[in-house]
Amino acid sequence: MKKTKQLIALFMAALFIFSSAIVTPLPEVKASAPSDEMRGIWVSMMDFGPLGLKDRTKKVYRQNVKKFLKNAKKYKTNAIFLHVRAHDDALWKSNTFPAMKEITAKATSAKKASKVYSYDPLEEFIDCADDYNMEVHAYLNPYRIEDSKYLDPALASSRSRVKKAVKELMDYDIAGIHFDDYFYHSTGGYVNTTKRNKVYSVNISAEAKRANVNKLVKSVYNQAHNEDLVFGISPQGNYSNDMNSGADVQKWLSTEGYVDYVAPQIYWTNSSKSNLYSERLAQFMDLKKASSVDMYIGLALYRSGSNVAGDSGWIEKNYNLRDQVAMLRSANADGYIMFSARFLTSSAARNELNNLKNLLNE
Repeated sequence: MKKTKQLIALFMAALFIFSSAIVTPLPEVKASAPSDEMRGIWVSMMDFGPLGLKDRTKKVYRQNVKKFLKNAKKYKTNAIFLHVRAHDDALWKSNTFPAMKEITAKATSAKKASKVYSYDPLEEFIDCADDYNMEVHAYLNPYRIEDSKYLDPALASSRSRVKKAVKELMDYDIAGIHFDDYFYHSTGGYVNTTKRNKVYSVNISAEAKRANVNKLVKSVYNQAHNEDLVFGISPQGNYSNDMNSGADVQKWLSTEGYVDYVAPQIYWTNSSKSNLYSERLAQFMDLKKASSVDMYIGLALYRSGSNVAGDSGWIEKNYNLRDQVAMLRSANADGYIMFSARFLTSSAARNELNNLKNLLNE
C-alpha cells in the first residue's frame, strides 16, 4: 500500500511538471500607449443597482461610488461615462425632468427630480471622482423616453428638449456630453413632446434620418464648445446599421464641427473563425478623415468569458481585451471605453481584466 501511494505521488508530480511545461504563454504584445490615452468605462443605468447606488443615503451612496472608483482605478481608468439621462429623465436635481427610476424607487413622472432627490446624485458622483482624478462625462440617450417610445428626431421640439437637458448639465463640473447609439432605433414608437400618448411610425429614407439627427448633433456640438466641453457619440460597431438608422458616422469622422470624438461599439473579437474586431477597427479608422476628431473604441467587457453566438473568441481565450487595446493603439486610435461598470467585479471577466492590467502597467 505504501509503495502504491509513492507511485501515485510520483505520477502526480510528473503530471504537474508536464502540464506546467505545456502552458502556452500569452502572445507578445508591442504597442505603446499615447500619453493622453482615453481609458474610460460606461456606468449605465443597469449598473446602478449592482454597484449599490440605488435607494441609498448620501453617505452610503458616496461610499459605494468610491468603492467602484477605487476598483476602476486599478485598471488605469481616467474617465467615467455616467448615465445621466436614460428615458427623458435626470440623474441630477432637475427642475424640468423626472428622477431616474434606476436610482430611486421614488421616481415618478408626476414629480421633477429636484422634488424627489434628497441629494444630487450627479454632484456627489463628480465630487467623488475628483478625489480619484477621473473625468466625468454626462452620458445621454437623447431621444428615448421609454423602452419602446422615442422623441421624433425630425421635430424642433425634440431638439429643444434634448438641448434643455444639456444646458442643465452644464451647471456641473463635467468634462463633456456623450450620446449613446439610440437615434432612429425603431420604425415605430415615435411621439412629439406634447402628445406623448399618440404613437406613430416613421418611414423616411436613411439620408433624411441622418439629416434630422445631424441638426441636433451640430447644435449640441456648438452648445458644448461654448462651455469648453467636449462632445462625442458612441454609435454601433456596424457601419451599415449606423448609416441606415441616422448615425452619420461618415460625416462625423470626415467633417469638423459635429463631434470631438466617435466611440464605435466594436463588441466582437478576433477568433479562430473570423477577425471581426480588427476588420471593424480598420473600417472605422479608415473613415476618420478629420484630423481633429478622436477615435475611442468601445470594448465589450460584459462579454468576457461568455459563449457568444457567432463570436467564439470570448471563450477561446482570455486576453481579448488586452489584444484589442494593443491593436487599437497600433491603429493610432486615441483610447477606449469599456462596457460596463458592474462587470469590473465579474468572475467571468477576471482573467481578461488581469491580462489587460498587465498591459496597462507596462
